[in-house]
Amino acid sequence: MRRYSWCKVGATGLVGVVVMILVAGCGGGTASPSAVPTATAAATATAAATATAAATATAGASAPASAGTSLAPGGDATLDAPATVAGGAEFAVSWTGPNTRGDYIALMASGAVKWTNEPYFYTSAGNPGKLVASTTPGSYELWYVDVNDKILARRPITFTPFVGTLTADATVAAGTTFTVAWTGPDGPGDYVTIVAVGATKWTNEEYFYTKNANPGTLVSSIVAGAYELWYVAGTEDRTMVRRPITVTPFTVTLKAPDSVARGSTFQVEWTGPNGPRDYITIVPAGSPVGTYLDYAYTTDGSPLSITAPDVPGKYEIWYASDRVKGTFGSIPITVK
Repeated sequence: MRRYSWCKVGATGLVGVVVMILVAGCGGGTASPSAVPTATAAATATAAATATAAATATAGASAPASAGTSLAPGGDATLDAPATVAGGAEFAVSWTGPNTRGDYIALMASGAVKWTNEPYFYTSAGNPGKLVASTTPGSYELWYVDVNDKILARRPITFTPFVGTLTADATVAAGTTFTVAWTGPDGPGDYVTIVAVGATKWTNEEYFYTKNANPGTLVSSIVAGAYELWYVAGTEDRTMVRRPITVTPFTVTLKAPDSVARGSTFQVEWTGPNGPRDYITIVPAGSPVGTYLDYAYTTDGSPLSITAPDVPGKYEIWYASDRVKGTFGSIPITVK
């Protein structure tokens, strides 16, 4: 039942009309339209029109624009959005309606008869709200659905095919940082990644979100071979663009004195992938992977300064990295 805020009327006259309105508005039952005499109905219409005009003039309000919107039969809501949206792109939906707690705007395929977990937003979240176009092109509908699952308004919308590109070098060295330029809808959660050829889904490989950079940067695998760059639509977790890329083997060289005095500082020259968090360290000979003593990151250049341990013995210089398990290269050194 519609709620009204004017349950008390201070004016006299039109008593019969006031009584009928109060009964319907304040929970005292309903009145049949046929029960109101013609003269009374005319007076009611006149009074209502006068009151509405006065209220509008006082508030300076105007009726919300509904051009381009579609009302469901008997509905009390409107929807406004672009007629056409590119696949995967985010778009705004303006609405009018009761905004009862639980009302929502849904994105539906044309011909759908009920909501079955399609994308939506609650009207309580704001106006306009945001939705993301499906990456499957075609005809769709926007629905205003009230808390009782009644569709108050429908609006047609068309999604065009997804358009995107990826640009990068055809070949990169293993373990190195490289850039990837992209075009695409930049939808919420869209990302670019590098995966091995034959992969069917992303499994925590290197990636960057499109919203953060263009071009963005990735780090190639330390394992040489054939790979692919993917543009993935985040809201659907669907790969929309693929580009082949080849990762070539890396070469590491290390050069340092054959022996150094304990506690002394010495220089190490190196070549290698210089990937993020790659480093040079000195460790006791035969140490397990992951061991380190004094170290320096390769991003500081070549040569690097390393300090020998205070305990004499047989040691090794390692080229290693925080980002992967293993040692890329090593040479022996003696601490005297």
